[in-house]
Amino acid sequence: MIARGMFHFVRSAAGSNLSEYHLQAGIAACHCAAKDYESTDWQKILLLYDRLIEFDQSPVVALNRAVAIANIRGPKAGLQAVRRVQDLNKLSSYYLLYAVLGEFEMRSGNPQAAAEQFRRSFELAETKSERAFLLKRLQRCVDGQTT
Repeated sequence: MIARGMFHFVRSAAGSNLSEYHLQAGIAACHCAAKDYESTDWQKILLLYDRLIEFDQSPVVALNRAVAIANIRGPKAGLQAVRRVQDLNKLSSYYLLYAVLGEFEMRSGNPQAAAEQFRRSFELAETKSERAFLLKRLQRCVDGQTT
């Protein structure tokens, strides 16, 4: 399925028009092409988000861009990028905002701040799998594991 998607992605890139859908597909292609999280081409993803934000200035796109920044420049840079998100208050009920903040705090060596963010995310998450994942992250913070 991934190979088929890549085939169609390459075909859609022919031509001179660039849309937000091309950029979204490019980001997805980068994630699909990586054999694991560590080998993800975060530089390319950040470049694509930089272009995407020209089309879509939503806080969700900016939050996703912050994740790319954190993977390139570190969690503190990611936290700064989140603080600069316009209309961040629109994400106040979005569980992934707090999950991202929790990850950045955990990677920054702040398990107490991370636990607080993961708790907020857990309270907002709706599916069993999301809640189970967040509970594991929260437990790692409580146990003092920051990696």
